[in-house]
Amino acid sequence: MVKKSGFLLFMSIVASLFIIVGCSEDADSNVNGNNDNQNGNSGASVDDGEVYEIVFAHVVRPTTAKGQGAERFAELIEERTDGRITVNVYPDSQLGSDREITEQMQTGTVHMNAPFTGVLPSFVPQFQVFDLPFLFEDKDQAYDAMHGALGEELNNYLTQQGLLGLGYWDGGFKHFTNSVRAIETPEDMDGLRMRASQSPLIISQFQALNAGGVSIDFSELYTALQNETVDGQENPLSNIVSRSFYEVQDHMTLSGHGYMGYVLLINEEFFNNLPGDLQEIMHEVAMEVSEWQWEIANAEEEEYMDYLENETDIVITELTPENREAFLEATIGAYDEFAEIEGSDRLLQIIEEMRGN
Repeated sequence: MVKKSGFLLFMSIVASLFIIVGCSEDADSNVNGNNDNQNGNSGASVDDGEVYEIVFAHVVRPTTAKGQGAERFAELIEERTDGRITVNVYPDSQLGSDREITEQMQTGTVHMNAPFTGVLPSFVPQFQVFDLPFLFEDKDQAYDAMHGALGEELNNYLTQQGLLGLGYWDGGFKHFTNSVRAIETPEDMDGLRMRASQSPLIISQFQALNAGGVSIDFSELYTALQNETVDGQENPLSNIVSRSFYEVQDHMTLSGHGYMGYVLLINEEFFNNLPGDLQEIMHEVAMEVSEWQWEIANAEEEEYMDYLENETDIVITELTPENREAFLEATIGAYDEFAEIEGSDRLLQIIEEMRGN
């Protein structure tokens, strides 16, 4: 998993000096090489002569804001570490679905992913908080929550699964599309077969609307819509455009009923075995790229909307405030369902405080 390179000349000199003063060499080698951190912290503190290879897999097109974020992260990491870390990015579900990639992260065969929050409840049930209907009023509120107390609380649960959160990326608010009719009210969902992610809360919301809630992998969704295995789906504009769902869907409702975020993850053990200076660089680059990715996502959303309005035949409907309220009332049971999850009281408290500000 980690590719070794030869020791640098100065490392050989240092090793010789240790021999001269009678320090014994440690015959055992680990992922950090032979340069132990004298302070006892995880990871060596200086260049250990190793070249670390990171496999970063994700499921979306490289052209999306998330895909661009992965490429920029790889570029900056290699640049800032002078090639001591190389990042190989595998986009577009090349290594599997979000769930499969995250499982590979736990075994160490894949090091990084940026899964969307709707997949993570399979690993950390508390991440279902993002599947609550109409959770955030706008993107500013979403950003503050994910980079504040809510994100910090959820990061603690990730480490219990061998995962480390480096940042949160923007995916956008989700909207309904379907090939049957315009959706303006909850009653318009009745009888539709809507694709849902693997999150139990999302499935239960579609069931509350009598709209199926069929679980289909993202990579297979276009075909399922084309073959009418399902009538519709929910996704942000970035995925609706980049995956060309508008080609096999006649109607889109700008509902903004849910928020899709991405969590920049790395295998915790791999990260902890990096030298300390590389860990610092990883954190710095992750923060920088996260801010950049949010800016790109916001700019591109306007472009996606313009494209859908002027370059496609999809019929666009926007929910009125009254109908938004009706959808919330129809799916409000998701909050009660979420309240049964361990630690949900703290997460709901954070959200309540966030809304009160």
